[in-house]
This record gives sequence, structure tokens and C-alpha cells, in this order.
Amino acid sequence: METPMNIAEPGGHTLKRYDKDMLKLQKRVLTMGDMVHQQLSRLQQASEAVTEDTIQEIADAEDAIDRQEIKVDRYIVKMLARRSPVGSDLRFIVVSSRIASDLEGLGDETAQMAKTLLDENWRLFDCENISALGEVAGMLMLLAELFDQAMKTFEDYDYKTAKEIADGSASAEGELEIRMNHLVERCRASKGDVSNAVSLALIMRSMQRGLRQVQNISKHVIYLLTATDIRHQ
Repeated sequence: METPMNIAEPGGHTLKRYDKDMLKLQKRVLTMGDMVHQQLSRLQQASEAVTEDTIQEIADAEDAIDRQEIKVDRYIVKMLARRSPVGSDLRFIVVSSRIASDLEGLGDETAQMAKTLLDENWRLFDCENISALGEVAGMLMLLAELFDQAMKTFEDYDYKTAKEIADGSASAEGELEIRMNHLVERCRASKGDVSNAVSLALIMRSMQRGLRQVQNISKHVIYLLTATDIRHQ
């Protein structure tokens, strides 16, 4: 992988209006990230007592995230039409669009997990004396922590942390993978209800997709800083 270049942060252009456009785009993406963070945190806090109200709150948050993605996309279209960006400026715009797409996907997965956790039988599901619900709550906390780190790499142009997350070497990432695998193995060995096993599979699939979207955010930052696209490596 290439050494990260000294990319200019938004604010170094001859045209001050261009600086404002870039900063405004970054702020819109970061705002979208804050919305996803709040959605994840709400689910993590309520995971052991998910109610219909919780589901509605998270669904409303998902709708708001979708609307914010549209705002980001529209602003990008205007920037492309006005500025005809090239080089690192163009990469910044492309990366902003890609991150917004992954944020929208993570919002969808969070909403899906909330719907699954609402099931009463699932809330009582134990796997060989391990509370599946308690484990999921812990995983959500780790996912939220990793997500915050990934978004911070976009805000701070942090190549080192972005690379750690993209490579799967971040501490929270490793612990999350271990806990997911451990829970699946324990539940597979237990004689639980088939519907609970299906619920577990759905939650783990959403968790894995969420983790992949967090990793993608860091990969996008690496592309921004190095001009090397590692999404499929």
C-alpha cells in the first residue's frame, strides 16, 4: 500500500467558496454519522428491553438517515456541476458519497436488528447458560465503538487508525469477531427453539454486515489519503 500523501484538508483553495463547499460536504457526512451513532446507541441501551416504542424510534431514525443521505447526494451533484473537481478534491467527493452509502446501510441493519430483538421468545433465549440478549448488547457496544473510530478517521484524516480497522486489527474489531463466533458456536451446541436459532442468524448477519460497513468507511478514508482503492483486497 502506498504511503499516505499530505492531502490538503478542506480550506486550502484559492477560491474561498470552494473551501466552504468542501467543509459543508464533510459536515453533512459527519452529521449523518452522528445520526447513525445515536441510532446504534439507542438500540444498545434498550436491547434488553426492546419495545414497540423503541422500534418506532429506531425506524424514525432510519428515515432521518435516509433523508440525510439524499441531502448529501444532492449537494455532491451541485458541487460536481459547479466545480469540476480533480485529484484529491474529486476523491474527497467520491469518498463522501461512498461513506454516506455505508452509513445508510448501517442504519438499515440497526433497524433490522431492533425488529428481531423485539421477539419475546428471543429475549428469553439462552445458549448453554449464556444470555444471547446480553451478548448481543455487548456486541452492539463494540460495534458502536468501532464505528465512532472509523468516522473519526474521516474527520481527522487518520491513516493509521483507518488502516487498523480496514485490516481487522483494531482491538474492538477483534473482540467483536470473537464474541460473534463464540455465541454462534455455543448456541449451535444447545437444543434451542428453531425460531430462536433463526433470530440469532438474522442478528449475526446484520452484525456482520454492520461490521463490514464500518470497515468500508475506513477503506474509503485510505483511498482518500493514498489514491489506492482496497475495497476488494
